[in-house]
This record gives sequence, structure tokens and C-alpha cells, in this order.
Amino acid sequence: MLNKHFINIPADLKKWHCFKFIIIIYLVISFSQFSFAQHITDTLRIKPILIYTQSMVKEEAGRTSTKIDSVSMIKSLTSSLSDLISQNTPIFMKDYGRGAMATASFRGTAPSHTQVTWNGIPLSSPMLGMVDFSTIPVYFTDNVNLLHGSGSLSELSGALGGIVKLENTADWQKKFSIRLLSGTGSYGTYDEFIKLTTGNSKIQSQTRAFYNYSNNDYPFVNKLIANLDPITGKYLYPTQRNLNSQYCNYGLLQEFYVHPTNKTIVTVRYWYQHNNRSLPRLLSNETDINANINIQSENAHRVVGEYKYYGNKGTFDLHVGSNIQLSTYLLRNKVSGNADQIVTNSHSNSATYLFKANYVFQFNKNLSLSTSANSIANTVNSVNSPSNSSSTGYDVNRLDHSISLQLSKSFNDRLSANLMAREEIIGGKSVPLIPSLGVEYRPFKTANIYYKGSIARNYHQPTLNDLYYIPGGNPKLKAEEGIMADLGTGYSGFTGNLSFHTSLSAYISEINNWIIWLPTPQGYWEPYNMKRVNTGGVEINAGIKGKLGITSLNVNGNYAYTSSVNRDDPRNWADESVGKQLPFIPKNSANLVVNLSRSDFHLTWLWNYYSERYTTSSNDKTSRFDVLYPYIMNNLYIGREFRLFKGTFDIELKILNLFNESYRTVLQNPMPGRNYSLLFRYDF
Repeated sequence: MLNKHFINIPADLKKWHCFKFIIIIYLVISFSQFSFAQHITDTLRIKPILIYTQSMVKEEAGRTSTKIDSVSMIKSLTSSLSDLISQNTPIFMKDYGRGAMATASFRGTAPSHTQVTWNGIPLSSPMLGMVDFSTIPVYFTDNVNLLHGSGSLSELSGALGGIVKLENTADWQKKFSIRLLSGTGSYGTYDEFIKLTTGNSKIQSQTRAFYNYSNNDYPFVNKLIANLDPITGKYLYPTQRNLNSQYCNYGLLQEFYVHPTNKTIVTVRYWYQHNNRSLPRLLSNETDINANINIQSENAHRVVGEYKYYGNKGTFDLHVGSNIQLSTYLLRNKVSGNADQIVTNSHSNSATYLFKANYVFQFNKNLSLSTSANSIANTVNSVNSPSNSSSTGYDVNRLDHSISLQLSKSFNDRLSANLMAREEIIGGKSVPLIPSLGVEYRPFKTANIYYKGSIARNYHQPTLNDLYYIPGGNPKLKAEEGIMADLGTGYSGFTGNLSFHTSLSAYISEINNWIIWLPTPQGYWEPYNMKRVNTGGVEINAGIKGKLGITSLNVNGNYAYTSSVNRDDPRNWADESVGKQLPFIPKNSANLVVNLSRSDFHLTWLWNYYSERYTTSSNDKTSRFDVLYPYIMNNLYIGREFRLFKGTFDIELKILNLFNESYRTVLQNPMPGRNYSLLFRYDF
């Protein structure tokens, strides 16, 4: 039963989803009839052919990047961005439970060191400096690209780990198409998605909408609470349910693309999303179910306008946009016969406004100059109203400016380099020059082997919560300063009907003034600057795709070794954290995705591995609370495709946590065992 503060939905979910399925079938038939009226029955539909080029792009020389392929994107349409990234990239996602917050650790850095942009607009909260990846639906993006380490400076500064770029694109060949998805799964989970595309060679419109709900009441064995068997002397662990953890999300994305001339494109996008969820109870919570009920709600409005002009010698790009987030957090207790007792009632309104202009001038095919200027205005109004004390909070504005120049040069067909410099003014204060250098070399003309490297300086400013949060904000914090270097090599080629690729990247960075929140004697937490944190590691990627007889094969795997070590001075004689791995960062992680398709059948196997993670800065192993043990996760998808009403109908069964692994990614937050999802997809 949903509490009264949660979003209202029909009481009888089964009847509602039966009615909804009838509506979907009606829409499918209606749009099919519409297509017949347009006289396109002579259209021959063929599967797209992807052509990959191995030419060197001088503007990207020396940078490490990862692009998630279209097959993985299709398989994750009903997933959140956190699932897509954890299954296909070296990034470790710190997941607080199914439907709960998920943050990223990119190359051993903190969540605030991973920036996320959507068509050029920063999505990171100016309050926390990070993004909750669980709230971003894969269905609302077309391309996901990762820029590792120093490669992030081509977009913006401050991403000491890297950047996740989300982009939407138009298909100018399409006149009309529709995609419908409907899914149902374990724990009362329902997923609904729709995408409608229409237009011509001059104007395109794309409309997407989704609805996602789950009771999320999965069972688990609680090994933090136990009774002692008086006969055997063994501990008896109770089986409990993940109560008060339901969630409901829905959103709309509208895009308009206008191509008025052969040289200009104008784009307008609007993204609205509502997220409402109850936060899961901790494993150690032995209170009544009516106590400590946490509810978090958010409304997000994101708008971006883009103007692009393709000239004879250069390209001009202009972005204007905003990201507005309205959040509430409520902690309450139910009291029998009385009104609910409100313990915490917090409201936070934050906004980011962006103006960005970029111009790339091509002197010739071997030399280009890229110039960029942007201004970002961040505003936060945060109010916390505890039940037994006066309201606290802060209301702050900050204006940031940045300009950059990048000179890119191809010396010949095998050697390219780029030199970049960025200057910034943050909140009225100038930041030292941010330079970067990247070089890429291909020693052979016939074999596609490359070597590349880069070095850069980077700065990450404290978030507004770091500076002004009450209680605990520290206005004396210094900006985090990093020196980072990358070296990499890779090889790709063909063997028979198969293409393959492999890459190896090694990186190292030295980050001074690392910001960490620590408890104080007053009972609250406060941020401090650590002297230094050294991060380094290795990232390996390999893949193969093509045909084995009549079977299509697509395999991709990643491995990452991550060292993130505290090099601060001891804070007192008992400080054992110096020289130790930072908490919650695994040293070893790996993932593998295998896609097989034959005739109309397809199968996908997803495999993830994470080594142990320490929960304390001293890396103790004294108790079960000090270490999160290694785990391996397996997911299996099985499906079949049919032709229906001149379109394609696909049904897919997903078995998640195939071997019923018992695991956690953070302390005291249970994760579900084996569970299922059934998905129906129709493309017309």
C-alpha cells in the first residue's frame, strides 16, 4: 500500500495494465492503418549496415574515449544509465539498492569527479556536484560516450575522473516511425515507453515518454540481525522484505530539428522528469515499519537550444540551455490515531544556466583551431525544516566563465597532436591556466596499430554544499588540483567474417587538496582538504563481432585495475588511513557482454565482477562491517523477433542475478536475488 505522500496510481494495478495493453494494441493497429493510407507498402526495409573507419581524428589525438555500441543500447532501453554503464564500461557504480541512488567512481575518483552532460548541458547538481545515474533512463538518449581523464577537458574542467556525454540525434531519412515498449517484472514492476518520430528532410520531431513503477519489496536474508538457537547454538538469520522502498518515475522528452538550409541546423529539446521514491531501510533497522519512513521526490526541467552553421572553412556551434531541479526530502513517523510526525522536511531548488559558443576553423585538412567560450550560472536555495528546531539552509548564486583554445595538427597520415589551453573565472576568482597535450602515432600503414599519450592539469571547484551547507559547510576549502597522464595502445583488424579490436590504457594522476567529509565532535560532518590522493591503473577493452555461419556474434569485455591511495599526512597518532585504498573503490573489476542472434532468436549474457571493497579508510578487516566481499553478477536475456503489421515485434525474457548471488555494493543496503522481467517491443 502506498503512503499518502507517494504519487497516486490506480488501486488495481492488474486491471490498469490490462487496460493499458489494450490501448497499446489499438495504437499499433491505428498507426499501421495510417501507414497504409500513406501508400508506402512498396517500401523495402533492410537492416542498417554499420561502417567503421580507422582514420585518425587530429582533434582527438591522445585522448582515451569509450563509445557504447548500438547493440548494448538496444538491450538496455528499459534500464537506467547506471545499469548500462556498469555492464559496458570500466566505471564502478556505487548502488544503494534497486531503485535507489547510484553514483559513479571513474578511475578511482569521487562521485563529484564524474561529470555528465546532455547535449552540452551539465546535469551534475550544483549542490552535490554529482549525478544520480539511477534516475536517467537510457531510452532518453541515442549516444553514450565516455571521455577518460584528461580527455574530459575538451568539454569542461573539473572532471578529474572523466565525463559521460549523452547525446540525441535526428534521423533525417525517417518520415514516420513509432516504438512501443511494455514490460512487467518481479516485485510489482511495470515499465512503459513510447517514441514517435515524424518529419521530412527539412524538419524532424521526436517525442519520447516513459512510466516506471515498482513495489520493490524483494525478500532478503538479513545477516546483521540474528537469534541464537538454544539447541544448536547457531545463529538464525531472519528473512525480511525490502519494505517502504517503492518508486515511481515518469518523463517526457520532446525534440525539434530544423534544417532550413544546407549549412544550418537548429535544434530545440525539452526534457521533463518526475522521480518519487521511498528510500530503503538499512539492514540494522529493527524499528517498527511505521518508523523512519524516507521519501524523496524530484521534478527536473531541462531545456537546450542549439544552432549549428557549417561554413566553407569552419563550423560554428551555439548552445543555450538550463537544468532546473526541484527536490524535496521527507522523514516521518506514523503515529496511530494521530497525524504523522514530521522529523525532517527539506526543500532544495537548484538551477544551472548555460551559454556556450564554439568555432572550429580549418586552415587546411591537416591544421585546425578550435575556440570556445561559455558562461554557467549556478543557483541554489536549500531549506531544511527539522521538527524540533528552526529552519536552516542557504541561498547562493555563482557565475563561472571559461574560454579555451585548441590547436590540432596532423603531421602526416600517421602522426597527430593537439595542444589545448583553458582559462576560467570561478565565482569572480581566476583559476590558473589549464593546459593539455595529446599525441597519437600509428607506426604502420597496413596494420591498424596505434600508440597515444596525453598529459594535463585539471581543477575541480568545491560544490556549493561543500562551501555553504548548514551545518558543516566549509567556505575555506581549496579547489582540488590534479596532474594526470595517460598512455595507451590498441589494435583492430579482420579475420574471416569477424572484426576485432583491443585497447590498453594506463593512467596516473596526483590530486592535491582532495575534498573529504569527516565527522566532527559536534555530531555533524564537515568537509576538509586532504594533502594528496594518488590514483592510477590500467583499463583493457577487447571485442569481436561478425558472423559465425548464420549466427551473428557481438562480444565486448572490459577489465580495470584501480589504485586510489591516500597520501595525506596523518591527522593524529592513531590515523591508519595513510597509504591505504580509499573506501568503496574496488581494485579489480571486469565485465563481459555476449550477444548472439540466429534467424529470429537472440540471446544476451552479461557478466560483472567486482573485488572486495573496504568501508573504512584504514582498510581494516576486523568485522563484517569493514569489508564488502567480492561478487560476480550474471544476467541472461532470451528473445524472439516477429513481423507484425508491417513492423517488428520483439518479446524478451530477462533473468537478472541468474545464480541468485547474495551481494551488496554499500553497507546495510540489501540487493535483490534472482528476479525476472518480460519485455514487449514493437517498432514500426
